[in-house]
Amino acid sequence: MKGLWIFPTLVAILVIAIYFETKFLIIGLLILAVRILVLRKRHLNLVVILLAAIFLIRCQLIQQSIPKVPEFKTATISPDSISVNGDNLSGELKTKTQFVRFNYRIKTEIEQHFWKNLSEIIQVKVTTSEIVKISGPRNIGEFNFQKYATHKNVYYMAKIEKISQPTLFQPQTLFERINVLRIHIINYFKPLPKWLRVHAQSLIVGYTEYDDKDFLKILSTLGIIHLFSLSGLHVLIILTILRKLTSWLKIPLEWVNTVMLVLLPCYGLLVGSKSGIWRAIVLAMVGIICQKLRLNLSRLDIFSLTMLLCLFIYPFAVIEMGGQLSFLLAFAILYLYKPTRFLLMTFEMNLVSLPIICLYTYQFNYLTLLTNIIFVPFFTYFILPVTLISALSVKWSFWQLLNSFYAELYKNLDAIANNLDFIFITGSLSIWSVIILSIIGIFYVESRGFANKFLGQYLIIFVSCIVFNKFPLFGSVNLIDVGQGDSIMVTTPLNRQTFLIDVAGKLSYPTKPWAKRTVHDQVDNSTLPFLKFQGISHIDKIFLSHKDVDHVGNLETILTKFKVKEVNFGIGLENNPRIKSAIKRHPQVKFKNLRQEDAFQTGPIKWEVLWPQKFSIGENGDSLTLLAQIKQKKWLFPGDLDIAGEKAIVKDHQFKVDYLKVGHHGSRTATSEKLLDVIQPKFGFISAGINNRYGHPNKETLERLQRHGVRYLNTADYGMISWYYYFFNDEEKITTFLKGDLLENNGIKK
Repeated sequence: MKGLWIFPTLVAILVIAIYFETKFLIIGLLILAVRILVLRKRHLNLVVILLAAIFLIRCQLIQQSIPKVPEFKTATISPDSISVNGDNLSGELKTKTQFVRFNYRIKTEIEQHFWKNLSEIIQVKVTTSEIVKISGPRNIGEFNFQKYATHKNVYYMAKIEKISQPTLFQPQTLFERINVLRIHIINYFKPLPKWLRVHAQSLIVGYTEYDDKDFLKILSTLGIIHLFSLSGLHVLIILTILRKLTSWLKIPLEWVNTVMLVLLPCYGLLVGSKSGIWRAIVLAMVGIICQKLRLNLSRLDIFSLTMLLCLFIYPFAVIEMGGQLSFLLAFAILYLYKPTRFLLMTFEMNLVSLPIICLYTYQFNYLTLLTNIIFVPFFTYFILPVTLISALSVKWSFWQLLNSFYAELYKNLDAIANNLDFIFITGSLSIWSVIILSIIGIFYVESRGFANKFLGQYLIIFVSCIVFNKFPLFGSVNLIDVGQGDSIMVTTPLNRQTFLIDVAGKLSYPTKPWAKRTVHDQVDNSTLPFLKFQGISHIDKIFLSHKDVDHVGNLETILTKFKVKEVNFGIGLENNPRIKSAIKRHPQVKFKNLRQEDAFQTGPIKWEVLWPQKFSIGENGDSLTLLAQIKQKKWLFPGDLDIAGEKAIVKDHQFKVDYLKVGHHGSRTATSEKLLDVIQPKFGFISAGINNRYGHPNKETLERLQRHGVRYLNTADYGMISWYYYFFNDEEKITTFLKGDLLENNGIKK
């Protein structure tokens, strides 16, 4: 079996990926099986079959271990698993049987102070009003928090009405004692100046406070988050320092290795379940055990055995971005890497990791290579040693000066990370293209040298994937599920043009200063990921229907985080304070008002403005109403236009449409009998929030649609709704994110 353990490891990876992710990888498993049979190694065949069976059973046991809806009146809350945002307390609590996500509305400022300054694990009594399964994504490209949570054995979300009688938690087991120690270490670092505290908490115990999460986003955008998130790199550096220190102190290596076998798993429990940490810990332990047993295994065999153990403990590592990057880069460094120039090594590691980064984030930063070249040595020889020193000597005036340096450094990094000129949006890559690119990247690392055939092959495939995303053969109209609001993306085929009708937004209500929450715009989780998934790097026009927050509230976020050429709105809306502010803050964007009878063509789409007739202030009745002809089909987008406005339009314009965006989220104040009599739509599309407080869509509106034979779909029921049309023919398709294809070629798919 010497030198062959990589084959059982690859089989285990494919079994996990096929079981939990995609059945298409069965093809890869069959190819690998043929390769193994060709070797004609009987022992290898037996080991492969045995391990395939073990991992299949392991996956089945995980699938069958989903717990029932918990019923609990007491729970344990740890300060490192909660966050306070105004009057909202959220995070994870532990019941007797499982971990549960929760939300709780804080009642008073005194109570908020208690939760913000919680420094010990406590037990509390709770009263729940609702416990539901954690919901999944509702839009293409949206982060799947449900999958992320279930991988951590968290399945349910609880809405808590009351938390009372907090008492200090008394640890009983070793795991609980280690968790208490973790909290004490986190608290120990709190007196440090901000940035030294952030470094110490994240690099020593793998913890980042809620208010510091934006710091991680900056690092992620620049491609250096792996340096500041506790990972195998830090374990490797710390082990190297310890070995050199003990060697200098003349401590026998045998003693050091024995102590390491005890301390390493304890440290793993202390910092949590991050795959990179456990990969490094298990790798070190396997190496020590092999040395003690005098097993002459190759580096590849040690790595393969390490990966098998890690995947048995946490199978999901192979289908998560962190695990994939950790194992792939470790493989490239430990097995393939030979001493070479630092610049070439950095380029090679970026090349290997790029496909996986694009698979999950749909983009990369041009400066990633440069920032890694600068920050890897800066981090290794300055930030990490200084962090360890500061952790051991909390009170020192020099730390304030160093903190000022860090503050200025991260301020500049923030400006660079948010510069759209440095970001290239690739769109989503297929799993097969990622596998092929990763394999070619490994061959490139093994081949040494900068320019060779593998680099050429890599670039051809990578560029082809991007071209395919940037110049699709289809156009679309997409109702993005933004809850109770509107955001509709319209695109054209080939030389793609992109139009966004409304940008959604969330209503905020007056509250006391202490209770005010930091609002995270919906577009960060829905619209922007969808655009990037499609490979869209700019918006040609944004149409704003009227002034309501659920239609224009996210405008500033869109203009700041995405390239936009032009913003259009009904005449008079330019006097709205929100629009005035946008015009002032974004001089590079063209702002233009529209009125009835305006018409223009953008690529294959003909647009006609039906409303407003005159200068307005942007109320519902002033909504910018657009008639769009896309190939042979007509669409009507009325915003929140009321019945009076509808009657005025059909009085002056006689036209029919194929598809209607149902006005005002299906309110009874829109979509009148008169409008439906004239336009005679075949299909209606409703954008409304689940169980919204307004009761949208209204029963009367739905009955009107039914009487006129209009079939309708609601984002609350189906998630994102998309209509596709094609460049080469007249085919069309309606598909929904949650329930798949519903209409093909003018017929209903049952």
